[in-house]
Amino acid sequence: MDEDKTVMHSSDTLSDKFDANQAASSYPRLKISLLDDSGKPSKQFLLTKKFTVGRSPDNDAVIPNPLVSRYHFKIEWENGHWWIYDLDSANGVYLNHQLIQKKSPLESSDLISLGAANISFAVEEIQQSHEISSQLNKIHGKSENEPLTKNTQSNRDLSKDELKARLLANTEADDLGDYTRMIRKIIHEDRTSQIKGYKKIIIWLAGLFLVFAGLVTYQQMTLMNVRALAIDMFYDIKALEVSLSRAEIRLDESAEVLDLTLKVIVDQKLGIDQERIKSERQKLANERQRISLERQKLSGMRLKYQQYVDEVKSLRIRFPSDAQYEEELIAKVARGFGESELELPEGFVAEVRKYTRYWQDSTRMQQAIARLEKNLYAPVIIEALEKEGLPLYFLYLPLQESNYDAHAIGPETRFGIAKGAWQFLATTAQEYGLSPGPLINTREFDDRDERFDFVRATKAGAKYLKHIYSTEAQASGLLVVASYNYGHTRVKSLISKMHDNPRDRNFWKFIQQHSLPKETYDYVFLIFSAAVIAEDPKHFGFNFNPPLTFTSIK
Repeated sequence: MDEDKTVMHSSDTLSDKFDANQAASSYPRLKISLLDDSGKPSKQFLLTKKFTVGRSPDNDAVIPNPLVSRYHFKIEWENGHWWIYDLDSANGVYLNHQLIQKKSPLESSDLISLGAANISFAVEEIQQSHEISSQLNKIHGKSENEPLTKNTQSNRDLSKDELKARLLANTEADDLGDYTRMIRKIIHEDRTSQIKGYKKIIIWLAGLFLVFAGLVTYQQMTLMNVRALAIDMFYDIKALEVSLSRAEIRLDESAEVLDLTLKVIVDQKLGIDQERIKSERQKLANERQRISLERQKLSGMRLKYQQYVDEVKSLRIRFPSDAQYEEELIAKVARGFGESELELPEGFVAEVRKYTRYWQDSTRMQQAIARLEKNLYAPVIIEALEKEGLPLYFLYLPLQESNYDAHAIGPETRFGIAKGAWQFLATTAQEYGLSPGPLINTREFDDRDERFDFVRATKAGAKYLKHIYSTEAQASGLLVVASYNYGHTRVKSLISKMHDNPRDRNFWKFIQQHSLPKETYDYVFLIFSAAVIAEDPKHFGFNFNPPLTFTSIK
């Protein structure tokens, strides 16, 4: 509540002040102090009747904190006592550290706390007992027992409203006595002085408001411009990533063809122009050099993009809290997966939090990360992903597939039996260089099946991810994850209906236009939320070190 809603405006007339004081004297007034982190008052509110607190802007005290409800609590004078009411808040109202049930009487020196929001108010009572007669006597210097003149005595017979009208009238009545004229003069001189003073204050406040409004407008325009630049830069990066990934795939294929050709030439002792072979090798070397330079350019663009993002954050007014910290982690992981952190869909943060709670209620992630650490699998995965230029957050894909179990065997399906930490089907395994072994159609471990070789399977998994990443997914990491679970060929037809550029072909647009099966939807959010938790495991209640602590996220 603004202070001028509970404290008399100094521009009010003396009679108005007397009336307000007379009304307030029937019950004690309260002073409510908002406490800062050190327990000292940071803002105070004086109230005489009803007082509401919450996140909504129409409350008397507005607390813009996501842990505070729109209408959290109210304080109201009722039946000769002050009462505090919980307005069905999400996180509760605590009085002297005790949760109140609906309502509770309020006393001086009480402490009010807002659930998990770490926000507190201190209560203090202010007694008032001034009467109109004593205020008048203070003005004209008379004691209450001083004899009255005839006119003064006649004024005593007037009602309060009649007396007020005579004292505040613009023209004097003919029957006014000297004593009443003196009071009128004091009142009108006081009003004139106050009006002049408050005109200056109003002009100064108006000027200050215009300056503040101008600064806010400028800040909002700057924020919009910087945000637009950042988003444009983000999708320029995505377009370059797609181009480079496709070029690297073509380069690897050309290098393989050339190596096979040379092997055939040597094995069959065929004669061939050495200059031609040298020329082909030089073309490959030149292409590698070009890609290397483009990768350096890409790194510079990422640095510039980060500067834009930091500037956007600095222009936003945010209050530090656990919820805000988690939102920043979610934005960071979104960027790491190749999604625009400045365009998070409404409700996405809340959805991710729902899946983090799933991991917190289960021992599966703790046990899987323990296996990852014990077998030193993380460096193997990170090396394979870095070699293919992929987001390192794909490290958590085999967590969901197999809990990092290299000997994992999936159920028998019409497509075959998935095996190994990356749960490759036999057909996909062969396509990416893995031999499935003779027990391909049985749910048994086979040391001749390369899907059970963690290093080989990880390299093949990275290549498979890169193919999806550089083609249909258009550098959208979450579309890659969806494709990996849903079936690359099945999701391909849905993705192909979207515009062929990273700005329109991304996970945000995909989930708005298409409905994923619940299994795939859960799959994507479980991997994403696991990556969020792994950024700061202890914050979420886990006891392991972040697997990517010493690795820069691409």
